[in-house]
Amino acid sequence: MKENNKTGYYTQYSMCVAGGFIAAYAILNHADFLASAQTANLINITLCITGKNFPELLLRVIAAVIYMAGLSVPVVIAKYTHINIKMLCIFIEILMTIILYFITKRVNTIIALYPVFFMTSVQWNSFPGVNGFTSSSIFSTNNLRQFTTSYVEYICDKDKNHLKKTKFFLGVLLSYHTGVAFSYFVYKQFAMKGVIFCLVPLLAGMMFLLMEEGKLAGIRREIAAAKKIISTGKAN
Repeated sequence: MKENNKTGYYTQYSMCVAGGFIAAYAILNHADFLASAQTANLINITLCITGKNFPELLLRVIAAVIYMAGLSVPVVIAKYTHINIKMLCIFIEILMTIILYFITKRVNTIIALYPVFFMTSVQWNSFPGVNGFTSSSIFSTNNLRQFTTSYVEYICDKDKNHLKKTKFFLGVLLSYHTGVAFSYFVYKQFAMKGVIFCLVPLLAGMMFLLMEEGKLAGIRREIAAAKKIISTGKAN
């Protein structure tokens, strides 16, 4: 496997750790709410309509709109600009993480999760997979399906491509749930303020993304050249 391909995997795995971390943050701190997905929120919108709970309905509709806006950002950026979508996503997530750090228990649960709705939906469309493997970095169900079916296919036909796919999705699942475990231990120690530790996998993802694009290597070469010029000047 080529080095840049390996780095692409590391980038995706880092974002899976971030996805697992923020999903667990929402569940642990906000009434078992999985804010990375919209299924529960859309179900509750229907229940609010049937139960005529209009104040909560409004909050949940806003949450759905925020999620849809996050899904739209990578599409619009790709269509109308040359901005690196993945790098922009990481910057957005860093900003949302900082906002979450300042949110307290006094804030309504749904409102407190608005930054999570936005950051996870942006991530979903910004990091759709790597090297031909389509995977979600913000929830697990489809990744579990892909892992299971590819492994069964490998058992049936011994095709190494299926084994390669199995290993990738195993890595995705392990990375995601490493993020979940990390979030749990941080929560036990720091409660809601522990969300700031989501910056760890996000910054790791940024580093691997820079390596994937060869920018870190270029920066290192520029630093080495600058040092050489400086040392030559001193020698003269």
